[in-house]
Amino acid sequence: MLLNEYQWSRNPRGMHNKNAPIKMDVDILSATGMGWAKYTAISDEYVTDMRALRERNITPIVRLWRPRFGAGAPEEKQRYYEAYIQAGCQWFELYNEPNLDIEWAEGVLPDYKNIEGIVAPLMTNWLRWAEWIVERGCYPAFPALSEAIGRHYDAISWLRAMLTFLGDNYYERFRAVAANGLWCATHPYIYNHFYQEDGSPTRARPPERQRADEGGWRFEYPYDPISQADKPGVTTISGPPSAPNGDPIGLIGMGDAFMRFFREWFGGGAIPVVGTEGGIYPVPQSAAEFHQLDKRYPGYNAFSHGEATVAMFNWIAAQAPPWFFGVALWKWDDYYETPYGPSSAVIRMNQTSPSFKDVPPLESLEGEGIAGVPRGWIGPGPIHGTPDVHCVLIGTGFNAEWFFMAGKAYYERFRPQLLPSPDFLDSLTYRQSAGITILTLPNLAESLRAQLSARYPAAWLDVVAVETLDQLATVLNERAMRGLRFG
Repeated sequence: MLLNEYQWSRNPRGMHNKNAPIKMDVDILSATGMGWAKYTAISDEYVTDMRALRERNITPIVRLWRPRFGAGAPEEKQRYYEAYIQAGCQWFELYNEPNLDIEWAEGVLPDYKNIEGIVAPLMTNWLRWAEWIVERGCYPAFPALSEAIGRHYDAISWLRAMLTFLGDNYYERFRAVAANGLWCATHPYIYNHFYQEDGSPTRARPPERQRADEGGWRFEYPYDPISQADKPGVTTISGPPSAPNGDPIGLIGMGDAFMRFFREWFGGGAIPVVGTEGGIYPVPQSAAEFHQLDKRYPGYNAFSHGEATVAMFNWIAAQAPPWFFGVALWKWDDYYETPYGPSSAVIRMNQTSPSFKDVPPLESLEGEGIAGVPRGWIGPGPIHGTPDVHCVLIGTGFNAEWFFMAGKAYYERFRPQLLPSPDFLDSLTYRQSAGITILTLPNLAESLRAQLSARYPAAWLDVVAVETLDQLATVLNERAMRGLRFG
């Protein structure tokens, strides 16, 4: 599936509902120029809104909420997801911030190091659900993590653990989902990790002089000049000793981290990333509020929050990576129900038309990736169904002439690759399986089998142990007649 084949509004602006089952006013969303509407639902309470949203070019995203759902089985939610699918919704989430204690049963510690008890059931159940969503022509989200750093909830450590488990156990199944509608949900609460340049890449305008309709905005943290000058070479997944796991606390941070792992481990190209909650947070609830969590960057007040929010969505449309599709702002009441009425961000969005994003036709998968390949592995990997490569190894006491004399019909039917030595198998990768038909004398058969089993443990060894040319012809001709590649 190509990146531009996903169906959505092409408008990065989004809003998250207040809470279930309170509805968002679709007309107000439309007036603010929204392109995404994220719903956390209890059941089917928003089904009737799906058509109205689509008529206004607003793309809905739905997650069915259950308290402390953890790695719960998805089946209990399926009838409600089915209702939303029938109503025209295509974008869905299952799990939410599994790296936080509050998402699990009382007494359960969600630790990314607990593969068997936490990561395995989470990813196994998620994959079953994702395949079910794909079968219905819709788009399943890779679970959004709380974008936290450190201890057992460290987001990058969780992302590594989740993708490593999928690579080790469900490599092909995960790639099949990736090729048919996968997207990645993130929660980019970006705090004050943004700025507008003031005549120099590392000098920022003060909040009172920021203007959404002027250039110089920087939302690419941690790749912006201020961050790179402070921690040279830091990425979202690696960096100097002060940030060994990188720094993903920015607008595109967790999306970038996912893409880096996805490409390296699974051969991925590009899939959509949508911030299903987030934005410049917290939202000022009064004119006097001022927030500056990271002192390296300017803070923001109600006025500059409005300017920066409009600029953020414009930046997503024009400058963000092609796979970053937008953010659903957290949340309705913070933006529309402040003590002084609609926030400055809402007022500014009401005054400006949204920018739309051009999406290129990028492939979701571009290669194989290294996920699931044991370290130091040499030669063919496990067989799934039938071997990808079939070789005939000419053992001691045999020669190629014997094979073509005795096995002409066999060769014409199956076209195996003839090997004078097993060394060729070293060039095969873990993603390629092999069946080896070994022609050998009976007294050498077991030792040759043992040698090849130790060297290529995943290969199918098909030993043909005969002493004469006539015996070899009998075996191979019978196989050719019966359509049996291997004995």
